[in-house]
Amino acid sequence: MLVSTPPPHAEKMFRRFLHQPLVSQCIIFLGLWASYYLSSFFEIEETGFFVISFVNAFMVATLFHRGIFALPAIFLAMLTHGLFASDLRWNEVLLFSCVLPIAPALTTFAYNHITLRIRQRSVPLKAGIYFFLFAIVLPIFNASLLFLVASTSVIDVDTPFIFFSSISIELTHLVITPLMYVALVYVFRDHADAYMRLDRQVFEKNLTPWTYYLWLTLSLGLVGISIFIPYSLLLFSICFFLLILVFMGLGRYGILRPMVVGAIVTLVLVYEAVIWVNNTNDIDENFLGLLEVLILFSVLAYIQGSDSIRSFMLNQERLKKERIDPYTGLYNLAQLKEDLSHIDEPVLVYLDLKVTMQNLTGIGHTGQAQFLRQLTKHFFTAQPSILRFYRPPFSVGLIYIESLKPDMNDDLVAISDLCDNFQFFWQGTSISLFSHTLHCCKLSNKDNVEETISVFCDQPTFHDHKIRWFDDSDLSSHKFLRLNSVQRALRENQFELYCQPYRNLKDPDAISSSFEVLLRLKQDNANPLQPDEFFPMINEFGLEATLDKWVIAHTFEMLATQLNNWDLVNRCAINLTAKSLGDEGLSDFVIQKAKALSIPLYKVCFEITESSAIENESLTIATVHALRKAGCKIALDDFGTGYASFSYLRRIPINVLKIDGEFVRNLPSNDADQLIVQSVQLLAENMRLTTVAEYVETDKHAHILTHLGIDFAQGFGIAKPRPLREHIRALNGE
Repeated sequence: MLVSTPPPHAEKMFRRFLHQPLVSQCIIFLGLWASYYLSSFFEIEETGFFVISFVNAFMVATLFHRGIFALPAIFLAMLTHGLFASDLRWNEVLLFSCVLPIAPALTTFAYNHITLRIRQRSVPLKAGIYFFLFAIVLPIFNASLLFLVASTSVIDVDTPFIFFSSISIELTHLVITPLMYVALVYVFRDHADAYMRLDRQVFEKNLTPWTYYLWLTLSLGLVGISIFIPYSLLLFSICFFLLILVFMGLGRYGILRPMVVGAIVTLVLVYEAVIWVNNTNDIDENFLGLLEVLILFSVLAYIQGSDSIRSFMLNQERLKKERIDPYTGLYNLAQLKEDLSHIDEPVLVYLDLKVTMQNLTGIGHTGQAQFLRQLTKHFFTAQPSILRFYRPPFSVGLIYIESLKPDMNDDLVAISDLCDNFQFFWQGTSISLFSHTLHCCKLSNKDNVEETISVFCDQPTFHDHKIRWFDDSDLSSHKFLRLNSVQRALRENQFELYCQPYRNLKDPDAISSSFEVLLRLKQDNANPLQPDEFFPMINEFGLEATLDKWVIAHTFEMLATQLNNWDLVNRCAINLTAKSLGDEGLSDFVIQKAKALSIPLYKVCFEITESSAIENESLTIATVHALRKAGCKIALDDFGTGYASFSYLRRIPINVLKIDGEFVRNLPSNDADQLIVQSVQLLAENMRLTTVAEYVETDKHAHILTHLGIDFAQGFGIAKPRPLREHIRALNGE
């Protein structure tokens, strides 16, 4: 989905000029003459062969780049150079000009033929094929042709020349030819070359600036020193240390940069060695050993470079599968976070498509995915500044990012116009984009981008505004982040069920357990959020009924699947808010859920909190009656501190009275609180209600409550909240 910015018009014209047949032939012709000149620095005068043959390298590089169309210029350059710049006779020149290009040409065409037809078109595999053909097959092929030439009476070619020529070709094509090809790509302005793009991707992916500049400085510094050191042990030591640096840089800093350093080191060593041989007129074992070592280093470099590329490509494939939706081709937030790290002043733009996608529900997921593909392609074609589109989770729309610029609003207007002009083609018909809103936000804090985006994309659709700007400081406020945490927790089941057991004050030895189900909100690498931290958000945004149903469903499921014996449970208390009691479908939901999971509802007690007023009292009473008829117990929570305690007690049929902790906390030292608790106990006894005292913090509290006749005690002095899963395991004896 990445699209490159088109080159300027002048560059297009210059590239078109370079690719004209006559111009390209002239460039190849002049390049081959220059290659002869460069090769002369590496010529062994005694045998007349080039240890490093820039001629052969340039020949293969041009055949790679221009194909068979490079042959006329190659033949003409070799012919003219042989006639005007060598001591060969005209028949020898003609023979060499016709024969020498055969092996490189056929090997290059064989490489292209093989790589075009293999199913697995990976760069490491192509590198392996290149190594086999140009480091093994081509030297043998070239030696065979030279032996064939030697068998004629036209020219005299001895065996040492053929041997050294084969070594030269192997070293040349391992070290020089790839860089010659890169040079041709730059000359002809082919910046879209796949190998160069891959090198840049590897370089940018693994780049750590300070280590790269340290490596580059050290490498160039040692190269500069080695140029002025004659053929000696010191030169060998420096150059071999440089080759170690090359191995360290391969893959870490791309492929081309280490290859350039390696090529320079090889040229310096060979050049000094050639001067030594020409001065002494002796090709000794040390010289041959040096060539063998350099070939070995080149082979190892190919192996390491291929392995680095293979690892990079496998990693890219893995990331592609992880970060790109295969149906829509859109990137996820992981890719967005990485891309944001490369932008100084990023602006998030969210294209809200809620209304549009609702109108497209009839075409199914396949049609909607096709819609998104056509829409993003429409944008990429008309707006090249957009590099990627991202799809935020749990939102219906698209995100893209741009750097902040003065004419940003003009771009947004253009994007909005593109939306208005877009036509979606589906099964022979076309429809326009029904409705859209562009939400824009300058992102000043990249640390909490997931939270910001989640809230940002949850903004309501504004039908009267097509472009709206938000401040990410508002989006990232405590209130919005808490809301987002709760919403995401409901969607992704991030809430965690806890419970707090009671103590049976009338029967301390009772086996069955009574407990109240509590709720916590899990956080990554942090303690769970307490209810007082997220319940205000629940109340403010009207999510009480949804959350209560979540608790009921998950409590029932956990008890049904993990509890071994229901005789171990006396009462499982679950809180219900006033909003839930006003839901006419609540009782049916509870009964159907209990029936599906075989939950004995006489073991379940629903606690009605008295901390908020009941909005629809008649519906609440009907819900309570339905739950009691199904077998549930009903408890009135926070008794004594709410809106209409005794009024609720008279009108709502309950079974359990929970005494608010306000009257229990100071019980050992406050006689008035003891009188209040005793009065509540007498009231409950006369109404045949069970009593539960909250906030029991010590055994002294429990002793007083027992003396006052309270049935159950709840609080930190009895038992601290624990995960419901652990409590069930304890009941099971695990």
